Amino acid sequence: MKKCVVVIGLGIFGRRAALSLTGRGVSVLAIDRVHDLVESVKDQVDQALILDTTDESALREAGIDRMDMAICAIGNQHVEDCILTTALLSKLGVGRILARAGNPLQERILRQVGAHEVINPEEAMAERAAFRLAQPELKEIIPMGGDVSVAEVAVPKKFIGKSLKELEVRNRYNITVVGIRRSVEAESDAGETGSDLILNIAPDQRFQTGDHLIVIGREKDLSVFSNF
Repeated sequence: MKKCVVVIGLGIFGRRAALSLTGRGVSVLAIDRVHDLVESVKDQVDQALILDTTDESALREAGIDRMDMAICAIGNQHVEDCILTTALLSKLGVGRILARAGNPLQERILRQVGAHEVINPEEAMAERAAFRLAQPELKEIIPMGGDVSVAEVAVPKKFIGKSLKELEVRNRYNITVVGIRRSVEAESDAGETGSDLILNIAPDQRFQTGDHLIVIGREKDLSVFSNF
């Protein structure tokens, strides 16, 4: 059975979440008060409604109490609506509630009224951008909480031809290699190249020129490792 998720608030963050979940096979109910925003996604999700989510009876009528998960993505310009909606979602017994916050105070309040998880997209984006600027050697960075991140970095020259077992990466550098992004030649007359992601790396898997490593670790250790 498909998971059912309601996404409330169809700004940039909410709309992207709704469409991304739909693309992953999740049944999405998208909700907003603004007609044009609902119209913009109605043909791309299972259901889209114009609804006041601060109205408990309207939420019940829409079947929100039967949802597996709710994402409250109401923007910072409507903080009270976001808090009240989150509280009502909790009252209705939604199994998991993820809410969007604009600052630490709002985050604390949202958790107090029932949010299981709170995110600040702008803050996360700023942190990611700052880390990228400070560490240009890291191709991609995904913060995991605290000072731990997943990053993609070009394989150090001294690693080429050697294996994880030989290099003892985890013990020596305090990071874990979780994958290798390896260039491969696409099967086309144009001779285009693409990439293949290798997971579950065998201890004797040898690194090649052009490899990019997917690594996880603390920022200070990633910084040192990226400069080899």
